[in-house]
Amino acid sequence: MNEKIFIQLASYRDSELIPTIQDCICKADNKQDLVFSIAWQNCEEEIKTVQPQLDSLKKEVTIKEISIPWEESTGVCWARNKLQQQYDGEAYTLQIDSHHRFAPGWDTYLKEQIHALMDAGYEKPLLTAYVNGY
Repeated sequence: MNEKIFIQLASYRDSELIPTIQDCICKADNKQDLVFSIAWQNCEEEIKTVQPQLDSLKKEVTIKEISIPWEESTGVCWARNKLQQQYDGEAYTLQIDSHHRFAPGWDTYLKEQIHALMDAGYEKPLLTAYVNGY
């Protein structure tokens, strides 16, 4: 059964990109189900320091990366559109920014919430929130 979570991260020169991905992986119950799609809007200096870290994380989980020179970016909605084009039939999708932290077992908890809503008769439930800063 497909239990994959398509995680969309739009990142505009955000120093929290790597810590966000690491925290997401570390606190997931089933990291093998995580599929990241990252629209990484960056500069050459950031590529030198961040790319090796991204490459290392690719050994743990699936990461689909779109590297975009920051000067070519036309905004967050444009970047999110690029991310959504990488969707490949994963059962769930999660759209977040590149500066978040996660609760332990976050993936199991969100799937349980979705299934509870479906059991209550909602065909295509959508969970949404404005999360707190950390």
